[in-house]
Amino acid sequence: MKTLRHLIPAAIGMVMLMLSSACAAPMDASKALSRSVIQSGGIVDAEQVRVAEYLNYYEQRFPEPVNTTLGLDLRMGNGTVPPAGGDAWLQIGVQAKSARPEEIAPLTLALVIDCSGSMGDAGKMAWVKQSLRVFLNSLAANDQVTIIGYSDNAWVLEPMRTVGDGAWIGSAIEQLAPTASTNLHAGLMLGLTEVDRHYNPARNNRVILLTDGIANVGVTDPQAIAADARAYNDRGIFMATIGLGHDVNDTLLSELAIQGKGPYHFIDSAEEMDKVFRKDALGLMAKVAANVAVTIRPAPGVQLTQVTGFEDRLPSGPVQVSLRDLAVGDSQVLLVHLRLSPDTRGQRSLASIELSYDDLEGGGHESITSDVQVLRADGATNDPLLDVEVLRNVTIQRSAEGLKEISRLADAQRYGEAWRLAHNLEAALRNVAGLTGEEQMMRDADMMKRYQDTLAHWLPAEPRIDEGKPQPTRFYRGSGETPPVIEVK
Repeated sequence: MKTLRHLIPAAIGMVMLMLSSACAAPMDASKALSRSVIQSGGIVDAEQVRVAEYLNYYEQRFPEPVNTTLGLDLRMGNGTVPPAGGDAWLQIGVQAKSARPEEIAPLTLALVIDCSGSMGDAGKMAWVKQSLRVFLNSLAANDQVTIIGYSDNAWVLEPMRTVGDGAWIGSAIEQLAPTASTNLHAGLMLGLTEVDRHYNPARNNRVILLTDGIANVGVTDPQAIAADARAYNDRGIFMATIGLGHDVNDTLLSELAIQGKGPYHFIDSAEEMDKVFRKDALGLMAKVAANVAVTIRPAPGVQLTQVTGFEDRLPSGPVQVSLRDLAVGDSQVLLVHLRLSPDTRGQRSLASIELSYDDLEGGGHESITSDVQVLRADGATNDPLLDVEVLRNVTIQRSAEGLKEISRLADAQRYGEAWRLAHNLEAALRNVAGLTGEEQMMRDADMMKRYQDTLAHWLPAEPRIDEGKPQPTRFYRGSGETPPVIEVK
């Protein structure tokens, strides 16, 4: 079972789910990674599609919390249900408060930049330099930054110093140049050590690791790299990871970000690089909530049949979903599919939802609880996805689930079924894009069209595929299994 790591005895009562992916700031690599593979003419590996992460790549527009650090937003796909019961969708939105840069504790930051030879390909180093200039020039004068380069070995390009007027930034960045191999471990350890030397609990102590490849010199074992980094993470030095190109070790970068309690981004274009370093810059720096959890307690006669990212059958009773830590302005969304028994009352309760978290600014543990209620529909049936916002997010989630299924079908050489599924996903995306006017969804519909073109090349002329026919390109990044989307503790 790929999405489960531990199963607790049923006697404990509440199932604990760990969501190892999040939204645009914490974790959004899976979406850009899938897009990059499709655009290059490859087949996306099912293990690289982390559904919750894919969904949370998209911008959400939940209300800003008032007088709290996090806000809870609940929305039904349809506010009425027929007396006969049936299916229903609940959207759970979590929104962190926004903040101005001057309200954030100052940074002690190490930028650890891959300078291996492959960084000279496809303009990657040019993207990095341009984006770093924008990012560093957006920092406060009292932030502290060091720039680390690594290739065969690691070196300090610019020692830890305050940003000041920023006059030094341009010349420091120009020193970045592609050279030889990828000693990721040496670069990461040097960055962590430099932050540790200047560690101050009153500041945001951070490392941002950027790489376009797999560690191939020095310590190359992903588990050893993660273990060495963990000692620094446990002391309060948090880490973000950024991957460029198909050769990145997706498993390692995801694991480093998870244990470092920071974001993981995948970059497939200059536009995406700009998004990460300019639009999402605050999310790279300042956390406002930790130990974030959503508890879903279904009412009698209501069964939870699906929670975002969980592929197995959910047991009856309440579940608690543990989310990633949230930075300023972050949002996360969960979709819950419900199955309702018949009920003839005019109004019925479906679930109680509790959001709990540690407030990292105000201190203490906070919680918000809200009940979900619906009205009885007049007719015998109704559309469970009448609400356009919920329809939008369910369509995105189904696209991610569809990419995983296409991968499985391609593995079985069932290319006709894979092509039809991509065709249906394209149609669903175009339909919702027409309702919302959202350019991102239209681009994703075009992406699914591109995927059909790739899959069409492998459709057999005869009912049986020629065994000698070469198979389409698969992109595997790193060894071992991808960290599970959901962990049941």
